[in-house]
Amino acid sequence: MPEHPISHSADEGADELPLDENFVEQAEYISEKKLLEISADHPDEESIVRRLSVGGAKLLVGPRGCGKTTLMLKAYYGLLRSDEANTLPIYVNFKLSLKLEPLYANTPNAAFWFRMWLNLKIYEGLLESVHQSHRYHLSDGLLTRPDAVAMLSAIESGKLDAKTEPEYFTIDDLTSSISKVLSTNRLIRCVLLLDDAAHAFSPRQQEDFFEFFRQVKSREISPKAAIYPGITAHSPTFHVGHDAEQIDAWVRPDRSAYVEFMRTMAIKRFGGTLPKALSATPQAVEFLSFAAFGIPRSFLNMLRTIYHDEASLSTSGSAIDRRKLLDIAKQGRELSHNVYESLSYKLPAYKSFVESGQKIYQRIINIMKDFNREKPDNNQGLEVGLRRPIRPEIEKVIGFLQYAGLLMPVGENSRGNKGVFELYMVHFGDLITDNAIIGRRTKSVPSFVTAFTAQTHQAWPRVNPDSLAKPEQFPVLFRLTLPHCLVCGAERASEDAKFCQNCGAQLKTTSLYDELVNQDISVLPLSRRIVTRIKGNSTIRKIKDILIDTDRVNLRSIPFIGPVRATNIANCAEEYLA
Repeated sequence: MPEHPISHSADEGADELPLDENFVEQAEYISEKKLLEISADHPDEESIVRRLSVGGAKLLVGPRGCGKTTLMLKAYYGLLRSDEANTLPIYVNFKLSLKLEPLYANTPNAAFWFRMWLNLKIYEGLLESVHQSHRYHLSDGLLTRPDAVAMLSAIESGKLDAKTEPEYFTIDDLTSSISKVLSTNRLIRCVLLLDDAAHAFSPRQQEDFFEFFRQVKSREISPKAAIYPGITAHSPTFHVGHDAEQIDAWVRPDRSAYVEFMRTMAIKRFGGTLPKALSATPQAVEFLSFAAFGIPRSFLNMLRTIYHDEASLSTSGSAIDRRKLLDIAKQGRELSHNVYESLSYKLPAYKSFVESGQKIYQRIINIMKDFNREKPDNNQGLEVGLRRPIRPEIEKVIGFLQYAGLLMPVGENSRGNKGVFELYMVHFGDLITDNAIIGRRTKSVPSFVTAFTAQTHQAWPRVNPDSLAKPEQFPVLFRLTLPHCLVCGAERASEDAKFCQNCGAQLKTTSLYDELVNQDISVLPLSRRIVTRIKGNSTIRKIKDILIDTDRVNLRSIPFIGPVRATNIANCAEEYLA
């Protein structure tokens, strides 16, 4: 994977700035007080948080960085701090669940250990919730925190010969323990907020997770899981709509409340007042909001670039140059492209799908460019319609593009004899960067804002999916890539092959987790400068070197890397595995 020149605060060769902590992108790394202080209200926050806080199974769906964790944590803290609440919340983040993936490659009863690990993680969350509440009490006879942590560590490290008492780790024991705590504290319900859930697992883990999700649901226990669109593999017995209601967390960037949501976020992250240069630039906040395409993490990334730009902090208050704003917008959309490209490593069997998908997406951008040419600023097409039926291979690619936040589904439209079309909004950052809107040579920030805010654009290009990739080329464009030989690197001849046809070595199943953690740190979204600085001043070379530096001692020994930057770098490593 290529290096990603994204501007993180960790990339700066200077001391940390006062507001660096405000630009931490992942909500799970922010304290309760800080999170509530610097987060803006999602346009649908009241409705979403309410549904996460009551009975019934729910799936919170959206691409990486769209705010799912923030919504879950707000539901969690809201229930935990409410004097009137009759519900116990348990929040569990499964970000590093891929640690369990090697079990599926090396252990015949991996599903058993994975389910035990799931139960233990929630058991640990139960103990943490009671502790953080400062008012609830544990029941007698429950598993202790040291025992739960010890068993979790044993499973995660693959030390499966550890002595255990299996009755403590079954789903029946978990539900019984939760029921006892509810009874002890006179509560009627428990809400399980399972964050970074199924999308962080391998496909087999995902199926086992959804079996657990379905089984744990009861009158007293209401599971909620945050998942990604496009790549989630539900179990054969799990049916969305019947077993769980789906909630969309991704904010449409053409909604009337969208820009104000982003503006409020910017003001809070800058400590209550926008930088003078940003305030002095007409419609800059609106422009960057649209370029983020409904992804707050992308917006924060762009704001941090401005914060670290000396020009934007100057007392002169001079406006930000138009070219600079366009460069920042380009940087913002790279976040989604990096997520998409990472699928080649996280789903190696679909490498050809990912590569072909990049070409298909570029064809969609080119179609948008042709469609918008010569159209006025207030009538630019922002959506593309794909005519049904859509072949499974193209559907898979569309799912990957949704997962990365590049295509947003916005419903369907029937055009009578012309067919029924699936509508997708195309990433505004790409429309800007690839000149797919505002066709004239000279473009202004206000002209882009006009295009995105106009209510007159009702037309969109109608596309036959077969024109995006020729069906006769599907066997080449969309072939599944078999695991390679660990000795010579040759691809397997077939899925059932036992020996390499090239060197004759016995073929073994590789672990995706092991492959990811042994990659060079240059694959992380860090600039060349920070990668060079890390390698030149420490022994850190691979992603696993960052992960095992749990107290950040090695990172913080590097010049210009303080506690906030060290945390940001570690977060990048953890995010890469999620």
